[in-house]
Amino acid sequence: MAEIILHHYPLSPFAEKIRRILAYKRVPWRSVEQPIMAPKPELAPLTGGYRRIPVLQIGADVYCDSACIARRLEQLRPEPACIPEGLAGVAGALEDWADHRLFLLQTMRPAVVAMLPALPPDILADRAAMSPALSKEALVKAAPHALSQALLSLDRLDRQLRGRPFLLGEAFSIADAACFHAVWFLRNSADLFAAVAARPALAAWFARIEGFGPGDVRPMSAADALEIARTSEPADVTGGGPATAAGVSLGDVVAIAADDYGPEESRGVVVRFTEEEIAIRRRDAALGDIAVHFPRAGYRIEKR
Repeated sequence: MAEIILHHYPLSPFAEKIRRILAYKRVPWRSVEQPIMAPKPELAPLTGGYRRIPVLQIGADVYCDSACIARRLEQLRPEPACIPEGLAGVAGALEDWADHRLFLLQTMRPAVVAMLPALPPDILADRAAMSPALSKEALVKAAPHALSQALLSLDRLDRQLRGRPFLLGEAFSIADAACFHAVWFLRNSADLFAAVAARPALAAWFARIEGFGPGDVRPMSAADALEIARTSEPADVTGGGPATAAGVSLGDVVAIAADDYGPEESRGVVVRFTEEEIAIRRRDAALGDIAVHFPRAGYRIEKR
């Protein structure tokens, strides 16, 4: 199998979600560090426009969004499982809550406000271009309420973890990975992270997952990753159904963009459609054919 390449940057919480899964599964991977803000000239040829982090690359197959990436890793390395048998729906619901409510609406806002003195002004303008809710003014206004809600959520997590090592029982799961990254982001402020230390079950859980370590990782240059894509062909494009459920069919040209923040879209021809994923084939002038994979949940799919 081609090498697993993660395009990310150290401060990215959604990349930390994937880094925890890779470490838990003991999957060897290559690290390509991308810029924290646009432009991302060595990522755009792979995705065709999508610029959020992380992005997973395997040859000429590119996986966007941590939900899609996590499920591809589960297919490639089923054991130890991150999507527990019989609890896939519960784990997925907790993942969605953690990614979109616990992080985006709660822990992210006070954490970013606490980091403002150390952040370059350009990054605030960059995030505001992705969504007005991410502007400096909006974040400062929202932070007090977001923190009050975050503390309630930390209480919930602490109660759930009493008497068990992980959220769903004895084993780490996608639910833990998603909740971990939302809590991990609070580490950017010692005052905020003190709320984690004050909750013993939550603090022990956090240390347990942090104890997985960095995993089996080696650096790779972005240029080398692009060369791998150029010399490969999309391989993960078979299976699935006719795609009629979304009003599109195999072979249609579509544009795909996230429905929450980040307006950039990727365009291509639909080559696979499943209950959870859509894959498009696009041709890059320098790299040739690339298959770009997205989750269906949380993304708009429109014919072009």
